[in-house]
Amino acid sequence: MPGSPAVSSNAAGATMDGAGRVSRRTLGFVALLLTAMVLAVASGSLRQSSPVDHAALWSSSRPVTQVVAALDRPNLVVVLTDDQRVETLAGMPQVQALLADRGTTFSRAMVPTSLCCPSRASMLTGRYAHDTGVWSNVRPNGGWWAFQANGNEDRTVAVALHQSGYRTALVGKYFNKFGQLAPPGYRPPGWDQFLAFTIRDRSGAYYDYTLSDGSVHGSAPDDYSTDVLARAATNLIRSAPPDQPLFLWFAPYAPHSPFQAAVRHRGAAVPLGAPPAQQEDLSTKPGWVRGHQPAAPGLAAWTARNQQRTLLAVDEAVAGIVAALAETGRLSDTLIVFTSDNGYLWGEHGIIDKNVPYTPAAAVPLVLRWDGHLAAGQVDDRLAVNVDIAATLATAGATGMATEGLDLLGTDRRDGFVLEAAGAPGLKRPPYCGWREADWAFVHYATGEEELYSLADDPGQVHNLATLPKERNRLDTMRGRARATCVPAPPGFAW
Repeated sequence: MPGSPAVSSNAAGATMDGAGRVSRRTLGFVALLLTAMVLAVASGSLRQSSPVDHAALWSSSRPVTQVVAALDRPNLVVVLTDDQRVETLAGMPQVQALLADRGTTFSRAMVPTSLCCPSRASMLTGRYAHDTGVWSNVRPNGGWWAFQANGNEDRTVAVALHQSGYRTALVGKYFNKFGQLAPPGYRPPGWDQFLAFTIRDRSGAYYDYTLSDGSVHGSAPDDYSTDVLARAATNLIRSAPPDQPLFLWFAPYAPHSPFQAAVRHRGAAVPLGAPPAQQEDLSTKPGWVRGHQPAAPGLAAWTARNQQRTLLAVDEAVAGIVAALAETGRLSDTLIVFTSDNGYLWGEHGIIDKNVPYTPAAAVPLVLRWDGHLAAGQVDDRLAVNVDIAATLATAGATGMATEGLDLLGTDRRDGFVLEAAGAPGLKRPPYCGWREADWAFVHYATGEEELYSLADDPGQVHNLATLPKERNRLDTMRGRARATCVPAPPGFAW
């Protein structure tokens, strides 16, 4: 008919008009197919943990094809680093140019439990640690064992997106102890492709590691894990079915200890110099901080430099992922999330570590880009928490998945969030429950000790106000919020 768009068919038989829109007939067919898939998954006829042909998956021999927007849902890409401080974004020019300048940066992004496995569990499920039951990185209350034993693998955003018709893929770090405890060839529910570290005694590595496809990597420059995983991720994007929305979870090991940069980045100049010398009076801090052996002189500066150097390869990987999305026609309708599982202390309060309630460990970088849906080059000052990642992905993917998070694409705000953690034997830190707001932070330890900080006046959390009579009302209010939300309490904690 005159004025009607031309109709064509793609390799999968779907009909499209000249603007690249899928026809109603095709949408109806796909909807019926997806319904059948969901019913098959529910009945157990589709096995979620069957082996994958990784050799075919990671091959880049397939030609690049233009993608079709399936059911008007965006592609979803998460880049999840490991132990990255917020300030280090300044040393990632590709992330700045391709994501921050073209998307929205969340200036108050935080994690309630500043440790790898609890945070990753919250990101994947949209539930706090007191609901996932993942409190640490090892058994019995942490790591992959606790994540799987508590039924979390069946309620991840990957499962929800897979059942909604997404092609799902994880590349990189999954959970601590996965390589030691999971059976060979195991693929968690919800993931169509799964290429994870399988090292028995570590959650990941830069060199000398194995992956779930059975490959063994040594110490040659080409074995650098960030680069190996980046190649896998870009090949996956290029070879993914063009008529299916894609969900990619890219999780490199950087900048986790031992902070090994790629050969090409060793000795590279980085924007952040040595952290300021810590001349802090710890007399009002709890006993575990006062008794902590202060970090050796120079170690904080060394850590800061080398963490930043490991991120240079991640920055390049982001550029490669964005390029692959553009080449396949997906970029214009892709929600990209860049974040980390927790931050890291560089000598604050004498500590070089994570797993503490202080800001450098709880604050994380968070940048979202989705062209036409998020403002470019803007900063959002809402309190954003890791449970919001799953909520945002689930909403964008139209899954109907229930979470405890907020959709960051919307306008809802929270006035605060729970702080919670099991004990940390290495730090001799007792379990704690607390409550954090934009301008206040409160923590109650199992020892009965408490901390209260006015973040507006004391962002470095140096002056503990918990014992001051003038702050009694504030203390009681914050304690009440913590009691109401830190339920069930961490192992070993009691009020």
